[in-house]
Amino acid sequence: MQCNTPVGSEVLNVVLAANITPDRQDDTQLLQAINTLIAGGGSGGGNSGNVGGSGAEIGSVTAFAMPTPPEGWLVCDGSEVSRTDYADLFTSIGTIWGAGDEVSTFNLPDLRGEFLRGFDGSRGVDVDRVFGSSQSDEFKEHNHTGDFNGLSQGMAYVVNSSNIGMYTADNGYRTVKTGNVPAEGGVETRPRNIAMTYAIKAFYPVATSD
Repeated sequence: MQCNTPVGSEVLNVVLAANITPDRQDDTQLLQAINTLIAGGGSGGGNSGNVGGSGAEIGSVTAFAMPTPPEGWLVCDGSEVSRTDYADLFTSIGTIWGAGDEVSTFNLPDLRGEFLRGFDGSRGVDVDRVFGSSQSDEFKEHNHTGDFNGLSQGMAYVVNSSNIGMYTADNGYRTVKTGNVPAEGGVETRPRNIAMTYAIKAFYPVATSD
């Protein structure tokens, strides 16, 4: 079930934070919830984890500290979802992340295992980048240089990744053997990181009536 407005969702949030079972027929629940939260120092109860997220704008993306996001959010896993069931989300993001079956579905962003980067928007830092596009890992172009001052005859050095040389007094240096420097590292270039769940705001939950 979906709520019609962010305001309605926020009211529900407050009621849930006070550990009150929502009842659409009881128009005093908001006041009860506020009094309960004030009495408890604003800490809420077992449902307080819903606070601060359910009123977010449709289409916004948030990182969650649990594998499964709260109601109203969908994991950013590239799934195809209904254009009808998630009409507000479809209006917000359209087919930027995939057109689904091009008729009745569209795709969510797939952010699993990804780092996010701010869209350049003609700033010139990430030149010619298209919104929503992905990039592979990459090293910035660079050179490796060496200082041969102070080498003694017979000392070995590495010219590049495929040439190993030996310094000689008569001609400075000469290549004496070719080969490969042993590779080190893993399967990608990455900084230290923490794994969390990225989810997109898809709809505003509404309480069910008993």
